[in-house]
Amino acid sequence: MQPHEKPWKAWHKISFRFFFPFLGLTSYLCWDATIYIVHAAFNTDQFDLGKLYQPLGATLYWLDKHIYHTGFNPKTQQGYPGDNHYGVVFYLTVFFLSVIIAITWSILDKKRDGYNKLYYWFSLYLRYALAIVMFGYGIDKLIPVQMMHPGVLAMTMPYGQFNRFAVLWNFMGMSPGYMIFTGACELAASLLLFSRRTMVFGYVMIIGILANVVALNMFYNITVKLFSSQLLLYALFLLVPYAKNIFQFFFKGGTTAFSQKRFVFQTRRKKYLMRGVLIGVPLVLIVIISAGTYNRYVRKTADARREKIYNVTAFVAKDTLSRFMEDSVRWKRLLVNLFNNHVVVFTKDDNLDWYEYDVDSIKKTFTFHDNPDKRTWKTFNYTYPSNEQLKLAGKWKGRNVEISMKIWPDDSIPLNQEKVKLVGD
Repeated sequence: MQPHEKPWKAWHKISFRFFFPFLGLTSYLCWDATIYIVHAAFNTDQFDLGKLYQPLGATLYWLDKHIYHTGFNPKTQQGYPGDNHYGVVFYLTVFFLSVIIAITWSILDKKRDGYNKLYYWFSLYLRYALAIVMFGYGIDKLIPVQMMHPGVLAMTMPYGQFNRFAVLWNFMGMSPGYMIFTGACELAASLLLFSRRTMVFGYVMIIGILANVVALNMFYNITVKLFSSQLLLYALFLLVPYAKNIFQFFFKGGTTAFSQKRFVFQTRRKKYLMRGVLIGVPLVLIVIISAGTYNRYVRKTADARREKIYNVTAFVAKDTLSRFMEDSVRWKRLLVNLFNNHVVVFTKDDNLDWYEYDVDSIKKTFTFHDNPDKRTWKTFNYTYPSNEQLKLAGKWKGRNVEISMKIWPDDSIPLNQEKVKLVGD
């Protein structure tokens, strides 16, 4: 301890002994989120986060079975931390482990005056972890790909059939300008964290952003409540040492300084190595995440353009339909190329039948299937009388049918026709 450094209060030391292992261990989720974002940027298949947590599965299952009793079963439930049983068991385990570490640490190291050097390097690590994750989320909105513009399926479904998640996602995606604005805020806040001169303003900005994100996740059932709350806790932890200065500046009209004591390596080689890591690693990740996110935006935009929705103009069933069965069998419209190789059949009673489909351009057939049993697959012969028309003929729910359809243009949907106006009519 240097002569000019003040001894830490007892509750400061005890708090740090708890938060150091708790925030340090949970920061693993920041890096798995980064891996997930980088993978999603360059691959169409979904990354299996369970592989990163598989070694912990047996231990957490034992702890839940004998201590927590939440009902976690790794054989039937998701095997990575989220708003799920694994997440609850994971965070509980880290919490109690941190309590044990804090108690043991306090007993074995009770004479120490403080942890200034350890806090400095830990806060530096935590600041960069938070900055990189927030950059990933920010660029995902600045390049409007996180919540894409609602497709034709969302535009034609009754509002009451949406869950809260879909309501929020469509609300954000419907206005790319607003999403870009929120992404720009997240991006700006993350970049502020990379500099010691601007990091405090970055903390304040991120706390405001994440408080809103946590509230949205909580009340719209978005399945990252625990992780977003974890990021908010990081920002609060990093801001606490400056809370008194901020209160003095904003509420007492005084002047204050937000300087922080620096700990540096003594040799030139170590200094340059540290500087290279602090600049190089974030820069490489920023470039990779940005380029990959743009690639994902291009792919998703191309997929969205391939979506087509057909309104049924004629539905002829050669077998007689009873009035009771009519609405459940007759088609209302057909959505093609959803998520690349899916079709959705809208029936007259507004039920949705989902299928994967294959096209045989030689035999001129569409084949709908939703399970491996080929006996249940539905095959239709197709023709295109014009660029805007499609005709199908085949068996549907045990009946021979002929279906005539016409494309429903996206721009005919009223919500798609509305433009943003600065001044009303």
